[in-house]
Amino acid sequence: MYYRRSTSLEKHMPQSMTGFASQALSVGGWNLSLECKSVNSRFLDLTLKLPDILKRAEHQLRSAIADQLVRGKVELSIRLERNDHSSQSMPNLQRLAELKEALDIIVEHLPESQPPSALEVLMSQGIWMNDTVDSDAIVSECLSAMPNLIKELRDHRLAEGARLTSLLRDRCTRVQLIVAQYREQLPLLQAAQQKKLRERIDTFDVDCDEQRLEEELVFLANKSDVAEELDRLDAHVAAIGDALSGNEPCGRRLDFLMQELNREANTLGSKTTSLTTSNASVELKVLIEQMREQVQNLE
Repeated sequence: MYYRRSTSLEKHMPQSMTGFASQALSVGGWNLSLECKSVNSRFLDLTLKLPDILKRAEHQLRSAIADQLVRGKVELSIRLERNDHSSQSMPNLQRLAELKEALDIIVEHLPESQPPSALEVLMSQGIWMNDTVDSDAIVSECLSAMPNLIKELRDHRLAEGARLTSLLRDRCTRVQLIVAQYREQLPLLQAAQQKKLRERIDTFDVDCDEQRLEEELVFLANKSDVAEELDRLDAHVAAIGDALSGNEPCGRRLDFLMQELNREANTLGSKTTSLTTSNASVELKVLIEQMREQVQNLE
């Protein structure tokens, strides 16, 4: 089941979709073990693994998670086990007799079946006299533990998100440096291209219309001009910084900006006129791919 973004989020720092949290509780003669883990997903996809006694609280448990998380494949697993140190540990003889009768029937119909071990029998639900469960107390304690569990999970995701944000900002700085160097060299590269074209034309040793030649050179210069692509790269990098500094989940927006960055880098590569610009285009693509991999993990 997928959930839309919760409206209860007031301030949102970039966070990873990868995280883990656990809580352990003791209720009467029972132990509750809660584990919550999350990985990447396009939506908020919740999976709950609950003992039967907690099935009636499933909606409340889902809401507790959906109120705090926006994206990620989240799995909540809750285990209920008898406390080994409980005061009473006498086996339930009536329950044992019922199990024995059931096993006899199974052996009669399936003679080749493997009988359970004594330990497996002792681990069966209801085999101990103190197996009576206070369902209301279990549900109440479990719901009370959810805020701390989700906070621990979010703290884990926020810490990972802060690391990813630092990596993205570092690569954005390197993209800006490459763009600045490219822009600085652009006039020299254009002049070198025109000089190279003139020299090649001169080797043909034929008369040509100088005005027509100038028009063709201007046409080729415009065709290979990348000033607009460089400006858009700067604009996209600035948009990445704004998204990382905002109060909204930014993963989807950053994913779109990675596509736009890659589009501009491909255009630069197609308009390259020298080894310098070709290398710059390759470096940009490497940085953008590194950022794209990091962005896939941001909420």
